[in-house]
Amino acid sequence: MAIWIAAGPAFAQEFSQDQEVTGLPGVVAVGERPSTSVPASIDVVDAGDTVAPLGVGVAAYLQRLPGVAARERQNLAQDVQVTIRGFGARTTFGVRGLRIYVDGIPATMPDGQGQVSHVPLRALSEVVALRGPFSALYGNASGGVLQFFSKDPASSPGFDLDTVAGADGLRRTGVGVTGPWREGGEGGYRIDAEHLDSGG
Repeated sequence: MAIWIAAGPAFAQEFSQDQEVTGLPGVVAVGERPSTSVPASIDVVDAGDTVAPLGVGVAAYLQRLPGVAARERQNLAQDVQVTIRGFGARTTFGVRGLRIYVDGIPATMPDGQGQVSHVPLRALSEVVALRGPFSALYGNASGGVLQFFSKDPASSPGFDLDTVAGADGLRRTGVGVTGPWREGGEGGYRIDAEHLDSGG
């Protein structure tokens, strides 16, 4: 069986179905969001330079970012209300209309609703806020973007323990273990655990 294709009044070529087909080589495109190569409004807060009262929420870090409002409800049952330049003001608590990423992993639903109570405070290294129209690079319902980054694993094995006590029976205890995968190798591990108890 043959198929005739006419490409002009005086041109015709026969193609056979049995003819061998040659495929093109595959192309792999790798890239990242150009947050540093666009004139976007980006601010960074170093967690080590910020004093967080009792260390039970991220409000102390977010309040240092221009254009970001973090309203602490003083109620552990309700998460911090976060707004960026007015986006997210319709929600009574939590996050709406914003994108949240923890170590590059999306922490919001597709419609922009989410919360920040799961951010690992003991391992927190820095908080990055992207405001303005360039937050659309991160997808739908992104009136702004908040990114939380954890500390890198230590170059040598280590162990740390901390505890905080406060009014109304507040007790917070945290423990962390970190180190390299093997001596002189790349990469490593970091394990943090935390327990919070309050009678208030």
